Amino acid sequence: MESQKKNFGTGFKKALSIVLMGTVCLTAAVSVGSLSKKVTVTDGNDTVTIDTITPDTESVLSKTGIELGTNDKLVRTEDGKNGVNISIIRAFDVDTANNAANTAFNESSVADSLLSAGMTLSSNESISLAAALESSGAETEIKLARYEITVDVRGKKVTKYVPAGSVKNALDYLEVKLGKNDLIDVDVNQPVQEGMKIEIKNVEYKTKKEVKTIDYKTTYKDTDDLYVGETEVEKEGSEGERTIVTKEKYVNGKLDSSEKISDEVTKKAVDKVVLNGTKEKEVISYDYTYPGSGHLTSTSGIYYGPSGLETYYNLPMDGVVYTMRNMGFDESSYPYWVRDDGCKMLGSYVMVAADLDLRPRGSIVPTSLGEGIVCDTGGFIYSNPTQLDIATAW
Repeated sequence: MESQKKNFGTGFKKALSIVLMGTVCLTAAVSVGSLSKKVTVTDGNDTVTIDTITPDTESVLSKTGIELGTNDKLVRTEDGKNGVNISIIRAFDVDTANNAANTAFNESSVADSLLSAGMTLSSNESISLAAALESSGAETEIKLARYEITVDVRGKKVTKYVPAGSVKNALDYLEVKLGKNDLIDVDVNQPVQEGMKIEIKNVEYKTKKEVKTIDYKTTYKDTDDLYVGETEVEKEGSEGERTIVTKEKYVNGKLDSSEKISDEVTKKAVDKVVLNGTKEKEVISYDYTYPGSGHLTSTSGIYYGPSGLETYYNLPMDGVVYTMRNMGFDESSYPYWVRDDGCKMLGSYVMVAADLDLRPRGSIVPTSLGEGIVCDTGGFIYSNPTQLDIATAW
């Protein structure tokens, strides 16, 4: 090729190496068959791509009709599969400051072609390429290897070509940084290989504390301080607490597994204690002599019965019956009902009101209308403490 005269400083070669380190990139071609390779030849602004089963450099140049001039050089990159890229670096003569003739190279033929492929060299490759261009002879072919690997970075996969070297260098080239909680499934010092799969997981452990309630129990104690059917809370119950500590493993931010570390009672439950009455009710009977014949009626209103003066009243008895039930006069043995003559009954007894100091609730007293049971009291006791007020529906 005809030499071109240009004036360059003596530092041109050094500048050339620095430019190559930052701008040269590789391209990976897609294979078109199990036996053929896709070869891309870049010569300055011209690019030719062919499929061939004889991808050696000499055959490719022959098929594309490209000729090399004196001192021209080649950079050949392979992706480890069926892709090959050949970049031609054309030489030209330059005059240095001392007018000595030197051969330089047009670095743009490599940089432009490989940058158009969207791939850059690693720093190590850039240094190696620059050194090779400095030291190699005329029409030298410089080879750089590339491998396609797949890296799963915390659940996100990326498949790219990386330069030959260690796994650590490949991760640096892909700008993958390992965090303090990251785990990698291969040795970072081993060399990368074609088709290698690398998985990086972010593994984090968290401690979870959970507090659960423990229900209290209710126990019963018999006491003769209370009548049968009566109850009283001696001690209120309170809930306890159980603390459970779990170690959880998160992989890539998602819960992977959990392990129970401890499970202990941190606050004991206090049982509720209820007193249950066992004291039998005292039934008081009075023996009076009837002063005469007859009985209380709604028309007479007042009658002197066997236990003294009798009157009657007609009020709702729900509260009175409730009180008697709490004292142990249960529904089955002492049902509440109204007799045909209008007397309100608790079991077989006529319900009456009396002075409870003289005749406590549950006392059995005779009346002109039959045996009565004291269930209630009233204001009449202040004027006549021996009076009975009989509950009727009149």
